[in-house]
Amino acid sequence: MDLRTSFAFYFVSLSLYAVVLTAMALADKRVIGTRWLAYSVVVEMVKTILQVMGGSVPRWLSTMMANELNIMAFFTMYVGMRWFVLREPLRSRVGPTALLTLMAIYCGMFMLHLKYAALLVTGAVLWLCAGVVLLMWRQREERFRVPAVITSGLVLVSMGVVIYRAALAVEVYRRTDWRMPVGDPRWDNSMMLIIMLAHCMLLMYVWFAAAEMYSAVEATAGIDALTGCMNRRALMKLAAHELARSERSGMPLTVVEIDLDHFKSVNDTYGHAGGDATLCAVVALLQDRLRSVDVVARTGGEEFVLLLPDTDAVSGAKVVDGLRQAVQAMRLEFEGRVITTTMSAGVTQGLSRSDSWTAMMNRADRALYAAKGSGRNCVIVDEQALKLPRRAVGVRGNAAGAAEANTAALSAGELRLIRKRLG
Repeated sequence: MDLRTSFAFYFVSLSLYAVVLTAMALADKRVIGTRWLAYSVVVEMVKTILQVMGGSVPRWLSTMMANELNIMAFFTMYVGMRWFVLREPLRSRVGPTALLTLMAIYCGMFMLHLKYAALLVTGAVLWLCAGVVLLMWRQREERFRVPAVITSGLVLVSMGVVIYRAALAVEVYRRTDWRMPVGDPRWDNSMMLIIMLAHCMLLMYVWFAAAEMYSAVEATAGIDALTGCMNRRALMKLAAHELARSERSGMPLTVVEIDLDHFKSVNDTYGHAGGDATLCAVVALLQDRLRSVDVVARTGGEEFVLLLPDTDAVSGAKVVDGLRQAVQAMRLEFEGRVITTTMSAGVTQGLSRSDSWTAMMNRADRALYAAKGSGRNCVIVDEQALKLPRRAVGVRGNAAGAAEANTAALSAGELRLIRKRLG
């Protein structure tokens, strides 16, 4: 296969990937990185057309403009990868300004037929490639781990080929006429290698875009559509992770089941819109008063589960009772009326390293029913959890540190009351 045929096949591949990436960018406009990678492919397509037309169009188009577009393709690739890894635009205009200045200098040198003009393009490409490699090394997302390693390898190999071609260019510039040789296998073979590496990079583009879109879909699937908190599916996945972490660290993990009292009457009185507004208000209150590491999940109509890492059941009960009082005091204005509600809660914690999530949920559920049987609007701790020794785990607080809950042991009177309710 000659070089012109390779360019033709490469152009077909670019066209297909441009369609795929554009479709992916339009399907989820939040993934900005995909949009920039699509730009890169389109620019690369135009550059490839100009290179293939070499000899049929003026040299300033097939060479100078193609090289300028090559720099732009690498720049848009860098910006796209930056959005995937750092999720932010360029912080400074220094880099783009320097790049535009370099491109302008190259254009002037080319028009004036000055030596070593092509080396400016080489420098710009190597600079942008180095930036991509650094981005790949900085990324910490699990879903990008494999494509980042492969992309780093491809870019590093590409940099090696670019440096090799720069050495060939220096060899040409040292000649008297410094005209590019025709049919030199070193130039053709190195260009074939660049085209092959570019094919592989196109696969990486799609891999990054697909991984990001899949992650977005997975995250959306784990969110309760009404309240915005975690749903049951996501809770099950996170619970397994927290249980494993608790086993490794030896720190307690508290689980709380919450049910809003007589919620059917809220729906009957204020309609389902009023009920939905109440659920959203309660979730906002819980999330505001808990730490960032604590989890709020909606598992049913008016049923919620809390995960409180590094918290024993007794300390968790103190925290939850503060939440109960806040819910009781909450006044939600809705269509000219005020909605109030209360909640009941059952609290437990992991009893041993072999304790399962199902067993913990069953104990929390029994404690919740005990709270309902005790007249509702109260917090009950699982009796088995009460028998465990206390462990100091520090002071709890919300993310802003505005509220703190006492982690000292409950008073003897409070413990007797809890046992009495369970009994």
